Amino acid sequence: MKKVLIIILTLNCICAFAQNKIELLNKGNEHYQNEEYENAEYYYKQSLEKDNSYYKGNLNTGHSLFKQAIPLVQNQDSLGLKKLEEAEQFYNNSTDLTNNKKEKAESLYNKGNSQLLSGKIKESIESYKQSLRIEPKNKQTKHNLALAQSIQQKQEQKKKPEEKEEKEQEDQKQEQPSKPKEELSKEEIEQILNALEREEKEVQEDMQKKKVVGKGKSLKDW
Repeated sequence: MKKVLIIILTLNCICAFAQNKIELLNKGNEHYQNEEYENAEYYYKQSLEKDNSYYKGNLNTGHSLFKQAIPLVQNQDSLGLKKLEEAEQFYNNSTDLTNNKKEKAESLYNKGNSQLLSGKIKESIESYKQSLRIEPKNKQTKHNLALAQSIQQKQEQKKKPEEKEEKEQEDQKQEQPSKPKEELSKEEIEQILNALEREEKEVQEDMQKKKVVGKGKSLKDW
């Protein structure tokens, strides 16, 4: 009898643990839907304290940080880049935490977005390519890859007249901390944000079409 009681209590604890992280994630989702991204980040990170290998917790934390970064980047606030760096880390975590192809492709796509907006053009191109190797028909990823390649091409064209001068100063630059990213112009930032906004609208419209009318399960994470 005691053994049965111990087993029941253990199962109850496991269920409570799993339920708790999902409840925390769903609280984060509520704040996210209300565009309260800092509050969403708080609850997502709370869910990760329960289980730091939680795929959805890592992915959604990345989303909340990315959303916070957008207005900061537009206002040329350096905090925006820090938010993007952190978002990239959580997207990287989510990529490593799943074997599901669709989830992995999604994480790589979002990782590419955070890299693109932070000016890590080469890195974003690689992330988009990795995502497309998994889901080659994804239109959003293809579009953002093309956008990143276009920005890279323009930046390389701007560099050409300065190549000689850069080579002469190469030794001096090696002694200084290297910058892993290119500075984006306001025009490039707006171009990226417009593309992401358009894609988000398409996703929302698609979700509305698939949405089931009625009461859903309150503990289902997304």
